[in-house]
Formats: sequence, C-alpha cells, structure tokens
Amino acid sequence: MNTTEAILTRRSVRHYEAGFKMPESDLTTILRAGMYAPSAMNKQPWEFLVVTDSVLLTMVRDNHPYAAFLTDAGMGIFVCVDLSKEYNGMGIMDVSMASQNIMLQAHDLGYGTCYCGIYPDRCEEFNDLLKLPEHIQPIGLIALGKPSKEVKQPEERYNSELVHFNQW
Repeated sequence: MNTTEAILTRRSVRHYEAGFKMPESDLTTILRAGMYAPSAMNKQPWEFLVVTDSVLLTMVRDNHPYAAFLTDAGMGIFVCVDLSKEYNGMGIMDVSMASQNIMLQAHDLGYGTCYCGIYPDRCEEFNDLLKLPEHIQPIGLIALGKPSKEVKQPEERYNSELVHFNQW
C-alpha cells in the first residue's frame, strides 16, 4: 500500500473480530511507526500504554462513552505525553502526530483502529484508572484489532474552497 492509498482509505473501525490476538511483531511495527513521528525540537515526548487485559479493557470501555467496541478490538493503546519532555507546550501536537502514524501503519498491516479522545475532559479519570505517574498525561486511546467487516469509504473530501494561498 502506498502512502496516498493508506491516507485515503484509512477509516475509523468500530466492529472487530473478538478474540483475535495480534502477533507481537506487528504491534512492535505499529508502535515503531508512532515513534518516528515528528516532534517539536525532536523531544519525542510520547509514551504508549498498551492495554490487552480483558478486565482492564472492560473498565476502560465502561469509563469512555465512545469506546463500546474496545473489548472486541482486544487492544487499546493509550497515547500519552510526558510533560517533563515536551517542548513549549507542543506535546499534545507531537502525540497527535504519533497517533496518526500508528493508525496508518496499522491500516497498512490490515488492522483497524479508532481514535477515542481523552484530552482534555477525561484525563483525570484515566490517570487514576491506569495509575499513571503525575508527569504522564493521556491524550487519546486508539482501539486496535482485526476488523470484522468492511468499512465504507467516504465521498471525495478534497475541497479547493478550503485552500488559500499567501493571504486569506
């Protein structure tokens, strides 16, 4: 799959094959892609908490109103920012770019993902649930698993009216 195809065909997946176990090598490839994201001053302030424990996945699902499919996915990756490493408040942007790399790499390998936001509203409850250190802040949760059905592709999204050159 080339880059354009990956970007244009990646969709949010909300239906997964329950019980599927991802090979560790694929997870490493996916996380590695996240760690190759750009970051302000190359600080790389990301931390990833991979959750596979079914009891914890259920607790996470029950505490996030938009993650009902998480237990079927079988895996969630919390993308977090290490506040002691971020440069000038740019950590959220850095972690967001790492998240996109993770989702694109997973799609390239045939997996499905769905990004569930945590920052800014749900940080405290997940800090407690996951026992995160004080300097680690969760930004998002990426459900990751094997899709159970085909996801519909959207209509063309390019809109030249949203593009401006040199001045508004």
